Amino acid sequence: MTSKNILDLRGVISPLNLLKCKGCLKAMDKGDVLEVLIADIDVVQDLRMIVKRSNDEIVYTKKMVDYICLGIKKGPRNYNGRG
Repeated sequence: MTSKNILDLRGVISPLNLLKCKGCLKAMDKGDVLEVLIADIDVVQDLRMIVKRSNDEIVYTKKMVDYICLGIKKGPRNYNGRG
């Protein structure tokens, strides 16, 4: 059974926000999903690049009114051409 965690990084400065996300993912079990709330588009791009280089994968992106929500699934990555 997978679980879903929420990490609100709105208002957290870089690179602290990226470190918090990495630490949270490290503590999770394989298959769990981390929902990350981010207000800064530059941080979203940085996080996408970091996840792309890891065993984790972004499974969804939701644009809200004043922030972006990324769903990151704890690896290993599904190597079917996605991600």
